[in-house]
Amino acid sequence: MNTQPCKEVDAWTCRQAVHPSCSHEVASGQPQVHTFLPGLAEDYLEQHTLPTSRELTLVFVDIADSTSLLFQHSPAHALAVVQRFSALVTDIALAHCGDVKDYEGDGALLYFGSLAQAARAALAIRDALLAEQQTGGRTVKVRVSLNVGEVVIGVIGSVQRRAVTLLGPSVHLAARLLKEVAPGGIIAPQHVVVRLQHEAPEIAHHFQLWGSCMVVRGFEEECVTAYHIPPHGDAGASARDADEPSPSLATLPLMPHLPES
Repeated sequence: MNTQPCKEVDAWTCRQAVHPSCSHEVASGQPQVHTFLPGLAEDYLEQHTLPTSRELTLVFVDIADSTSLLFQHSPAHALAVVQRFSALVTDIALAHCGDVKDYEGDGALLYFGSLAQAARAALAIRDALLAEQQTGGRTVKVRVSLNVGEVVIGVIGSVQRRAVTLLGPSVHLAARLLKEVAPGGIIAPQHVVVRLQHEAPEIAHHFQLWGSCMVVRGFEEECVTAYHIPPHGDAGASARDADEPSPSLATLPLMPHLPES
């Protein structure tokens, strides 16, 4: 789990407690740094500043084959598995300067101000669950999707019940791609991996082609090319077409390198 200070996170502020690894050293009297959404929600309640838009990185994570979990075990056992999964996901998101937007049954939607931190969190979640299995813990495989883009943040509900929501094509594409990847894998659209080549090259080189010009529901008019980090022990062949090789990122001509800033 990452314990380094989050140098990359923007100076979004709130007056809530922050995870130690996400705190900047600030002068006395200055607000602490935290991820965006909690501060924005508090700011809305006081100043009514929503809706607004912001570039965020979204990470969807869910338990693969959760239906079998429910049918093969007691509800109490299934709940214990989901509780442990949710706690682990939450702790890792916070340690990487992210936060949880929603818990959605057997999954969660996380958000981050930094793409690099989000990618590190995605890998940390997968590796932490694998480590639990190797030490005799519960066997849980997850799917993870990653996307970055402009998101509209606003409040929905009524005066009696309100919630902050994140809306935008990047959110919906991440949700759709989650269902495409194999259990234990991490998937992202091409533009995410292009940025990671610049912002976190040590992670970008793990990605392999998953599908070129995929037809994704809701994005039928777009040509969606996706990359994935295969599950541990996977040779790297795409589950979309096992007869075609899945080249490494370094061999793909369609992945341009970003210019030096």
